[in-house]
Amino acid sequence: MTFEEKEKDIYVDPRHEEHSFDLPFWRDNKKLWALDIPIEDMDINELLWILDVPFWEDEGGNIVLTPREVMRDLDSYPEHKKRITESDTTYPLDIMKNKRGEWLTLDGLHRFVKLYSEGVSVVHVRKIPPEIIHLTARDLPQPLK
Repeated sequence: MTFEEKEKDIYVDPRHEEHSFDLPFWRDNKKLWALDIPIEDMDINELLWILDVPFWEDEGGNIVLTPREVMRDLDSYPEHKKRITESDTTYPLDIMKNKRGEWLTLDGLHRFVKLYSEGVSVVHVRKIPPEIIHLTARDLPQPLK
């Protein structure tokens, strides 16, 4: 199966599309982490809606799993369980307002789930201004000469 064929077979839950960022590029997390953005405290309740939107992939690559579904039965999702339990919550969540004006994680959803599961009421975040998100775009491969 070619990449293009596989890409066509992936299903994305409409609720994911409704809450996404619609960025015209793939992000490079190393570039995101390098942004000089201050860390702020945020009440975790402002982000709880994220737990009910399918942002995670199932084993087939379909974007259909909500964090809350995974939390209810961690043993059925060993990859997410591992990422949640091993996540380093000393790092802040990187968030930005989505197309609906809601704060949404750019990076740190597994950390967020871990913090929520631990009963944390205030999380550390970096609020990424949309005006600079283009600085996180992945570099395109350079053509061979």
